[in-house]
Amino acid sequence: MDLNQLLANHRRALHNQRSACSLQDRNTYFDLVGYYAERIHKHRLATGLPHHSLPNDGRSPQE
Repeated sequence: MDLNQLLANHRRALHNQRSACSLQDRNTYFDLVGYYAERIHKHRLATGLPHHSLPNDGRSPQE
């Protein structure tokens, strides 16, 4: 699974967790959020990407 798919699944799990009607569903999605966060972290480590941010290309922000 590529990084974009992992990020999309993580976002979907967050949304589902917040909108879950039952405690059981909320706990299930809570577990999925953690699962995808760990996979994203491992993917970024394996590919040399920063943990939480986009690569910095050295340019200053545009005004």
